[in-house]
Amino acid sequence: SDASALVEHIQKVFYTEDNDIVAVANGKMRVYNCSESSSAGTAGQIASLRNREIATLKMELDEIMRGSFPHFMLKEIFEQPESIAQTMRGRLVEGPSVQLTGVRERQADIRKSNRLIFVACGTSYHACLAARQFVEEMSQIPVIVELACDFLDRMCPIFRSDVVVFVSQSGETADTLEALKYVRKNGALCMGVVNVVGSAISRLTDFGIHLNAGCEIGVASTKAYTSQIVA
Repeated sequence: SDASALVEHIQKVFYTEDNDIVAVANGKMRVYNCSESSSAGTAGQIASLRNREIATLKMELDEIMRGSFPHFMLKEIFEQPESIAQTMRGRLVEGPSVQLTGVRERQADIRKSNRLIFVACGTSYHACLAARQFVEEMSQIPVIVELACDFLDRMCPIFRSDVVVFVSQSGETADTLEALKYVRKNGALCMGVVNVVGSAISRLTDFGIHLNAGCEIGVASTKAYTSQIVA
């Protein structure tokens, strides 16, 4: 789920989606998508796709090296001041205002919503709990924080007037992704807060915020957690 493991060897990455089939031969790549069965009960068809984008990795090799630190977690702890600054860079304007390009076009929809629902797992869930009070005070909209697996087990009722925010460092968290698919079927507005551009959650949500926290390799989240709270 994370292309950073390949940055030493490649610069371009193609992200597959559900039901994709990739055929590589003679230096050429073709992408097909096996569609699901239609409502009439006929077998799904395989269609050739031509408009998929190939992403360019913008990270440098130094970002995934330990340097002088004994392990990645300690390195990432010390990187937090810079990662927080990166999250805020370009988004703070003069005065008390914050400019979030990905959210600005949907501000009216958010203000009209009856509730904000944050869905996440693990550390991202705890970041949502930490930020809930601030979001509720600033938006004056009720905020609910849900653990993705529990949210799915309960089949939580979702309405078109809801705005559901999916928070994930990698943007590939399995339970959060399944919750996103469930919410989309119910017609609610979906927002993503992720650290990896081009990840599944960033592609499937209607709009969102990119953390810009940099690559996080340590299993125990550090800088992604603090950037999620700031974002």
